[in-house]
Amino acid sequence: MEQLINKFKQSNIDILFLRLAVITIFVTFGALKWFDFEVEALKPLIGKSWLSFLYDWFGYQGTSYLLGVIETTTYIALIIGIFKPKFGIIGALGVLGTAITTVSLIPQIGFDGFVFKDILLIAIALVLLKTDLKRIYPTK
Repeated sequence: MEQLINKFKQSNIDILFLRLAVITIFVTFGALKWFDFEVEALKPLIGKSWLSFLYDWFGYQGTSYLLGVIETTTYIALIIGIFKPKFGIIGALGVLGTAITTVSLIPQIGFDGFVFKDILLIAIALVLLKTDLKRIYPTK
């Protein structure tokens, strides 16, 4: 048992599972942005927030597609980041940026499960960012 514990302590399996969990979230939410029901679901969230300017610039569909592209780019960077930490940094910053943006909507949309997941994503993004920075710049 001690050998198993030591092997776990020396592994990065926890970081891999964190990364895979975030990838799963972003694959799911990124894919949804291409469907009409998601476009409709976003209207009350974006329409009454500081992000409403996106509707003026891109329209309802375009805004949803833009978010889908951002989320898709983020999860692709996270996937590549498993092997290339510079991409992992880009992915972690994408997660951090999208999560902070969502949390910034609390004054307009209130606090609910939609926002709650993003508080967790901020923490996970910071862990992934730190991990990938350490992979590139190991401490001496």
